[in-house]
Amino acid sequence: MRWGQVELHNVEESLELPGKPGVLLQRLPESVRVQLNEGARNATRRAAGVEIRFVNEGDGAAVVSLASYQFPSKVYVYAGSHYVAEYQVGEEPVEIEAVYPSPGFTPWVIPEQSREGFAPKVWRLIPHGGEVHLLDVRGDGIRPPHQGETPELTYLAYGTSITYGASALTPDLSYIRQAAGRLGLDVLNLGMPGAAHCEAALADHIAGRKDWDIASLCMSINMLNQSVPADEFREKASYMAMTVASRNPGKPVVCISLFPSFADLGHVWPGRNPQATPDEYREVLRSIVAGSGLSNLHYVDGRALLTSYSGLSHDLLHPGNNGMIEIGERLADYIRQQGLLEQLKGQGRG
Repeated sequence: MRWGQVELHNVEESLELPGKPGVLLQRLPESVRVQLNEGARNATRRAAGVEIRFVNEGDGAAVVSLASYQFPSKVYVYAGSHYVAEYQVGEEPVEIEAVYPSPGFTPWVIPEQSREGFAPKVWRLIPHGGEVHLLDVRGDGIRPPHQGETPELTYLAYGTSITYGASALTPDLSYIRQAAGRLGLDVLNLGMPGAAHCEAALADHIAGRKDWDIASLCMSINMLNQSVPADEFREKASYMAMTVASRNPGKPVVCISLFPSFADLGHVWPGRNPQATPDEYREVLRSIVAGSGLSNLHYVDGRALLTSYSGLSHDLLHPGNNGMIEIGERLADYIRQQGLLEQLKGQGRG
């Protein structure tokens, strides 16, 4: 969406909230958010995959003012795909100057055929963490990116905190950005930490969006860990997978089953009482896809993407950096091998 001189990517609504200056960068429309479980209502207001994008054609620096509520956020600054700087943002406003890192550096001299995805002159401010508010953008000659300055195709990813990017050191180490970077895709992050319950309202919303070309649905360690029986998981996962794929017949939808975790080792998260096993969830999701009759609906076993427990962080649930990289690399390989993007090249969105 547009906000003044900039593009807000992975932002469905910019909201003014009482007592908080600027606008909240919210990942879902408010009309959808209020229909979700409490955890998801909170999660969708947290920045993950949110980006403030612009090109500065003026002579001076562009200045972006941000604040972060709930808890502090990191803001990562990129020129195209090239890392520039990192900031910590809390409730006190922080001004971020977008200035190319070397005097006289002109990133647009990189040949068009040599760049991947983003034109280097596209500034990308990527906050991650709390509820980020955009307060102000100042500078002459600022404009949103034009077509051709960002990737042609967009990958939408739904899932848990793993999709959100928890335990990855930076957002570009999340498995969805690792996969997208290898495939030259833009990314929409709909990771819901602790709250990915395959809700019908969210399935309907994803199915009705026109801003994505390929999607993955990672379903769902949250439901297993929060005592959802296999039969209930089947009902909700089936509605989500079938709804998203059937309403978008020309777009690939990849269902990803549970990654290896503590649950496969027979352990139970403290205070939890699971009503199914990881393999039961995997078989449910596999059978949903196999019986769907939809040629654009695909299944990938999470154990084929993350092949070793050493890829997990200390909680034996969230992949660390190495695990995220492996998942992203193997997911990108799967998408290539299946030829899932070939039919999309050069096509407009429906």
